[in-house]
Amino acid sequence: MKIQDMVLVIENIKGKETNMLMTVKEYKEAYLFVSSLSREESAQALKELFDTKFSEPGKGWAERYITANKSYYAKFCSGSDELQCFLHGSYNDDKEFRFDREESSPECMWALEEYNLDVNGGAKGNMFHYEQREHDFKPGEVLHNFNGTDYKVMECYSRNNLLMMNMAAGTFLVAVGVAYYDRYPHAGEYTKENAETGIEWGHGHYLSGKMSDIDFAALRAEYCEPYKQKGNSFSVEIREVLSRVENIHAETLGDAIDKAMELYKHSEIVLDAGDFRDVSYLPAKAEGR
Repeated sequence: MKIQDMVLVIENIKGKETNMLMTVKEYKEAYLFVSSLSREESAQALKELFDTKFSEPGKGWAERYITANKSYYAKFCSGSDELQCFLHGSYNDDKEFRFDREESSPECMWALEEYNLDVNGGAKGNMFHYEQREHDFKPGEVLHNFNGTDYKVMECYSRNNLLMMNMAAGTFLVAVGVAYYDRYPHAGEYTKENAETGIEWGHGHYLSGKMSDIDFAALRAEYCEPYKQKGNSFSVEIREVLSRVENIHAETLGDAIDKAMELYKHSEIVLDAGDFRDVSYLPAKAEGR
């Protein structure tokens, strides 16, 4: 199983805490599908659990109070770092907490063995095995990095040099030497159920999140392979950007855009030198003569 399929559970009875690892199925049977909860309460509690998939490590727990002296906290595990912190007791108020092997799901306990972890969060060896795969990167594609961050490919400068945007922070970077991997438990075997895909790169050129601060032409010149080709003559596309704001009367924005298209098409709106905004120089087709 994947680490992200594990549910981290902390049960608190009169201040004494017990940690457990469960599958969703066993968690529902133990805590949600019980006589003390109505169907509506069970559904709401399940929704709260799935909402934890989007929370930061160690935060955003789904809380449930059974009685004044009994409660529990649960969340989906976000990755190996959070799993090790949980096993180590980093999220416990009770520093004398215990880990319950018997109440934990057998599938989760077996997964710990495959990931080379003991129940205290200690690593007995490498947690993961990596296998590099062939992959054709494409603009618009969202890629997962094994540090837990998603990146959107904005431009492919070459097969393995990519301009990407950090989906969480909104910042840009050029990743050099990007490679695509399958990752699965080091002591286990590759299966569709336990394998993750992600990227790593050699080094990165980290940029601002403000596009106007970035010299994209300079980045292409430095990282795009066609710019490094040698020869005596090349085809270069000179691309100008013209822009103007027109006030168009219409009932809806869609109607206004349609009307603007018609006016431009019939040369009733003509952009000229006064509307110049930018220019870029791109390799149309590099060929030496």
